[in-house]
Amino acid sequence: MSMKKIWNYISNLGIREDDNESARRTIMLNNKLNFVMLVSMVLLLTYVVPSMLLTNKPISYGNLRIAILIGFNFLNLAIAGFGLTMISRLLLVFIPPVLFLIVPTFIGYVEEESYTYYPYILICTSIIPQLLLHPKNERFLFWLSIAYYFVMVLFIDWFMVHFETIQFPIVDRINTFYPFYKIAQIVMFIFINACIYYLRMLSFRFEDELYRKNRELDKQNLELINQKSEIERQKDELVKKETSTWQKLVNIISHEILNSAIPITNLAGMGSQMLEDESGAVLKPAKIDGETIEDIHHGLKIIESRTRALINFVTSTKSLTHIPRPTIRQIRIGELFDRIIILFQPRFKEKGIQFEKHINPPELTVDADMELIENVIINLILNAIEAMEEIPAARLSFVAEKSELNQVHISVTDNGKGISDEVLEHIFLPYYSTKPNNSGIGLSLAQQIMMLHNARLEVTSKPGEGAIFTMIF
Repeated sequence: MSMKKIWNYISNLGIREDDNESARRTIMLNNKLNFVMLVSMVLLLTYVVPSMLLTNKPISYGNLRIAILIGFNFLNLAIAGFGLTMISRLLLVFIPPVLFLIVPTFIGYVEEESYTYYPYILICTSIIPQLLLHPKNERFLFWLSIAYYFVMVLFIDWFMVHFETIQFPIVDRINTFYPFYKIAQIVMFIFINACIYYLRMLSFRFEDELYRKNRELDKQNLELINQKSEIERQKDELVKKETSTWQKLVNIISHEILNSAIPITNLAGMGSQMLEDESGAVLKPAKIDGETIEDIHHGLKIIESRTRALINFVTSTKSLTHIPRPTIRQIRIGELFDRIIILFQPRFKEKGIQFEKHINPPELTVDADMELIENVIINLILNAIEAMEEIPAARLSFVAEKSELNQVHISVTDNGKGISDEVLEHIFLPYYSTKPNNSGIGLSLAQQIMMLHNARLEVTSKPGEGAIFTMIF
């Protein structure tokens, strides 16, 4: 097994699937500290033992505590491996100073250099609770451990003096400058721990912010997925509607062509039969009576009529695909309304239609092609006049205003018989009409003109309540 695999295996000891990211990092750090301490003690022991054997020095507690710490680290890793990660962390926080410093002092193992490095070992190891305990989630244990190390820094010198077996000269020098000696240790302890605490709190704050942003990002991703699903659904619905529209369009065109083609075929066949004898030979002009000639003439008139109707149908169909490109300029809507009212005023008077116009603001303008937009409004007015044919008090209003979205709305409103939901669904479909002798091209053409202006035509209506056609720019 490679060193990298060993490192990864030890780092992940005791991590459960339900542990969050913060808990995983803390457990991994605990395992790594244990392992680093274990390796350090093993390396130190491999240096100390040969040097003792070479110099014939006896084994002291100073050497024995290295082996004890090695055993402690092994035990702690095993505890973490069994999933007792909290116990493993607490042992690593509280036990090493006891084994390495306090126990040797209590049994009288105090060396002169102990006064130099014991307090600073405690200051350095006080970083361990900062790394392994959460200041917010484990507040009590965190501050207890900081207090534990602070008390040991305060009293470690007293313990060494009290339990030492030999009076070292360094003690007199320390006593001479004791206030400065101890204040320096306290200041160092507070400074190091305060800095680490501040950095950890910053880290937690950034972690919380990152978590919040990740949650927002997940929410946005979910919204995007939902939007994508909705777009796909709308796309499928649009394809279905488009297919349905084309089917209806083909049916209407087929119906219109057959309406002319079938009578023409029938009349042509009948005329041909009238000009043949029983054997199928063509009759001579002298044998054709006047009634037959009259019938053939009548049939030819009908054929001419149906042919003209078919030509008109094709011409109107062609108009849908040959709309001139709009010449856009700024149009005063007041001027547009005045031109149309002048055009229709005799018709309004004849039909007894009351009309009104309202423009807000009065100087409202729109960027459009004057002639094409006139055609749209004329078409809407003609439809409105037909819808109000049997209305005793017919009223027509023209309204132009600016919406909250800064769009220009031009509306033509009538109080006619209204439009049913079924008709509204197909109202802009080419050739669709509920009126006899009507091509059904007008509203479809009006909608296409609006689309060429990057605008749209909308309609709202209920049976018996009139209709409102709104041009939205």
